[in-house]
Amino acid sequence: MVALSVVRSRTLRAWTVVAAVAVVAVLVPQVPGWLPVSAAQVDPATLRQRVQGSTDRPYQGFAEVSGTLALPELPNLRDLTALLTSTTRVRTWYAGPSRWRFDVVSPVAERDVYGTPDGEYTWDYGANQLTRLVGEVPVRVPRAGDLTPPELARRILSTGQGDPVTALPARRVAGRDAAGLRVTPRDPDTTIGYVDLWALPDTGVPLAVEVVPRGASRPVLTSTFVEYDPTTPPDDVLVPKHPEGSGFGVVAAPGIADVLGALGRARLPGQLAGRDLRQANAAGVRGVGVYGSGLSAFIAVPVPGEIGGEAVDAFTKAGGSTEDVPSGEVTRLTIAPLSVAVVRSDVSRRSWLLAGLTDSDVLLAAASDLAARPWSRR
Repeated sequence: MVALSVVRSRTLRAWTVVAAVAVVAVLVPQVPGWLPVSAAQVDPATLRQRVQGSTDRPYQGFAEVSGTLALPELPNLRDLTALLTSTTRVRTWYAGPSRWRFDVVSPVAERDVYGTPDGEYTWDYGANQLTRLVGEVPVRVPRAGDLTPPELARRILSTGQGDPVTALPARRVAGRDAAGLRVTPRDPDTTIGYVDLWALPDTGVPLAVEVVPRGASRPVLTSTFVEYDPTTPPDDVLVPKHPEGSGFGVVAAPGIADVLGALGRARLPGQLAGRDLRQANAAGVRGVGVYGSGLSAFIAVPVPGEIGGEAVDAFTKAGGSTEDVPSGEVTRLTIAPLSVAVVRSDVSRRSWLLAGLTDSDVLLAAASDLAARPWSRR
C-alpha cells in the first residue's frame, strides 16, 4: 500500500511539473442561437481592432469556461486543471484594467478575486478570510478570470498579430447579436487550427471564444457569456469587503516559479529546432527558456534526473512513446493541442522538459539538439 502511494505521489509530481511548464508555454460552452440574429456586418480586420481596443469597455456578466484536455488532477494545480478539464462558472464585473472582480461559483464554495488600484485581494467564503496579494510575478498560474471571453480573446489576438482573419456568421450570445471572427494561425507548426470568436460589433467586447486544435472539428476550450450587461458595475461591488469576525492576511502573489522552483540549472542554448532563444529565465525561474514566437513558441526547462524519469513514466502511462535520438532518448506525448516531451541526454546526463502549442516533431528536433549538448552550468 505504501509502495502504491509513493508511485502515485511521484506520478502526480511529474504531472504537476508538466502542467506548470505547459502554463508557461501557453501563456493557453457554446450557446445555441435560437433567435434570429441581425448583428451588423463588420469587416474582419476592423472587428479585430475593436476587440483589441475594448479594454476600456465596462461590463458585468456570468460566463462559463469549459476545457476538455485529458489532464489528471494535480494537487498543487487543482484550479488550473479544473479550468482545462471541466466547466467553470464565473461571475465577473469589469470597470477597467485596474478595477475589476471575478467570483468562481460552485455548489460548495465561493472565492472572489478583486483588482483595485491598490493591488489584488481574494475573499474565501469557506475560510472566512480576506487576503491581500502583494508583489508581482512575471508569469502566474492562469485563473478563471483570465479565460473569460474578453480576456481570452484579447490574449489570443495579441499573440497572433499577423494571422489572417475571416468573417463568421453572426451568433446570438447572452441575448445579444454578436459578429463572428475566425483567426487562422499561418504558422504551420502550431497545433491550433483556428480560433472562433464573437464580439459586439460596435464596441468589440468579446462574448464567446472557441479554440479548436488542428485537424479537429470540436473546440478544446470554450468560453462564453450566459448573461451579459454592458453597464459599469457599481463601486460597492468592486470594493473588497472585510466582514466583522473574518480573518485578514497579506501574502506574496503566487506564480509559476512557486511550482517550478529550482528544478534544474543549465546554460540555455541560443537556438533549438532552428528557433532562436527569445526569452531566458522565463516566469522568474532561472534556466527556463522560450524559443520561437507566436502560437508555436515552446519552452525548455532543465529538470533533475529523478523528475525526468517520473515524467517519462507518466507520459508512457498516458500513451506517450519513447524513441532514440543521437546521444539520448526522448519521450513524447500529445494532449491536443498541447505537445510535451522529456529528453534524457547520454552526453550531459541531464534531462530537459519541453512543452508548447506546437507540432510534436518540433519538440523532437529540439530534443535532438539538447541531447547532443555537452554538460554546462550557469
